[in-house]
Amino acid sequence: MLDEFRTAGELDAYSDDFAVAWEDYSALCDLLAKMKLGGFPRSDSVPMDSYFIQAEGQILGDLYIRHRLSAKLEQLGGHISYMVRPSCRNRGVATAALRLALKYLWNLKVERALVTCKSTNIASARVIEKCGGVRSSDAPRPDGVTWRYWLATTPVTE
Repeated sequence: MLDEFRTAGELDAYSDDFAVAWEDYSALCDLLAKMKLGGFPRSDSVPMDSYFIQAEGQILGDLYIRHRLSAKLEQLGGHISYMVRPSCRNRGVATAALRLALKYLWNLKVERALVTCKSTNIASARVIEKCGGVRSSDAPRPDGVTWRYWLATTPVTE
């Protein structure tokens, strides 16, 4: 898996935690299991599900769904985070992932979800707004500003 990103020159799009873990598939599985139970430091100790977004055997990105918010996640991070590898952007991947995450949270009885993005990430802001996000406030951060959006979760429809 890691070689796929190295070959495409896209490993920079992923956090150092995953780059290290991808060297060892077992370590990656352990890391994802800790995140699910809320035992990974950067998850702020809240239960979180993680998914790889893939199509036709290629990993397009990843999706993280936090079951609840900590005080820190209320400012930066929110309920849902996603990342799409650079070569797969502008194809609707992030929009589809966010919509699925909103349905997932609905099933967890979360009525509205917080999603944040850096003010410089206009593409992510568009995705969030396309999915019904309403910008509520800004959160200052050392490297700029984070925009905070609230979105209604949606029931699964057939």
